Amino acid sequence: MKLFDKGRRQSASMKRPAKLLGVALLAGVLAIAATGCGGSSSSGGSSASGESSASSAETTTVTGQKGDKYEVTSEARQVSTEAADADYEPYTITLNLERSGIGQNMEETFTSAPTRAICDGDQMADFLFDLGLEDHMAGFTRGACWSTVNEYPARDKVKKLTPDGMNLQEASKETILETNCDFMMGWDSLFGENAFSVNFCLDHGIIPYFPYCCSDKATMEDIYKDYEVLGNVFGVQDLAAEKVQAMKDKLDEVKAKLGDEVYANPIKVFVYDSGEDAPFTACQGVPGDMIKRAGGISIFDDIDKGWATPAWEEVVQRDPDVILILDYDYDTEAKTEFLKTNKNTKDLRAVKEGKIYSACCSDMQGSAGSAGTVEIMAKQFYPEKFA
Repeated sequence: MKLFDKGRRQSASMKRPAKLLGVALLAGVLAIAATGCGGSSSSGGSSASGESSASSAETTTVTGQKGDKYEVTSEARQVSTEAADADYEPYTITLNLERSGIGQNMEETFTSAPTRAICDGDQMADFLFDLGLEDHMAGFTRGACWSTVNEYPARDKVKKLTPDGMNLQEASKETILETNCDFMMGWDSLFGENAFSVNFCLDHGIIPYFPYCCSDKATMEDIYKDYEVLGNVFGVQDLAAEKVQAMKDKLDEVKAKLGDEVYANPIKVFVYDSGEDAPFTACQGVPGDMIKRAGGISIFDDIDKGWATPAWEEVVQRDPDVILILDYDYDTEAKTEFLKTNKNTKDLRAVKEGKIYSACCSDMQGSAGSAGTVEIMAKQFYPEKFA
């Protein structure tokens, strides 16, 4: 049996239907050199002004957390629009690129709500589905990590831009431009030079959004921040606030069930995402925070990253109390069989005691179902607390 590393990570009412997206990029814009991105605008998309300014500005090359190369310029860019929604309250956000090490922060001021958003993976799409924004979406991909718990009817309504299991990076630029999208949401790697650079997006009237929760240092608080931002961007602030409060209430319920003693003595958790020669595992970031809220702690919590690939020998040495499989696409059974037969893991105490559990990979990265997944983990770790 071969387990492949599939790669990471890679309806609400409006005040009035928004027809145009206006955004002013105020400072610190990334200019990323992308092969074949060109400078022309797509039909139906907003035109971009100052197309030559980024190429003439002084740039600095930086490397992102996934190894992507970026050229950074501090010269501001502006995506122009003919009109703005008179009933829409302008909203400025900071695309926090410095948190992931891919460049300078970028401010974006929305003068109307996106009407044709696209999302890379179920993790991203579930934010918009949860906010009832399917009518403001032009498409999405399921990605490698599917949402295996949450059921949104909109998932069957909104257009899929790639076959299940494929990410947006695998779609052509022509496919993206044909959607006439005005908002793109995904991990930082989505905006790398080999995919859809920020420069490419701006030249075609597409506003990039890299969520706060996609960071090595992120926590559940950053998921709340993403809801706040998306609520303001799409004009559904009240609903977004309700969703955040519901998540907080769920986590408070879990905390009350588990009690202080559990949090004082958390169980040691080995997170098995994927990999045969070496395991890809969760350390800190959103997955690490979620595990802690469920009464556990990653055995690699001492690694100052969200994700890492240690050696199997380190897993054996750290002797986890339980193993948490991250379910990509209903592959928990196959991964469990691998752990039971792999020479490196078959004799682990957690394997022999049958303490192999699972959680939705999409939600473990930070998404609409993250609070519910904390409860799912807690019930597996401490079933007696929920009896």
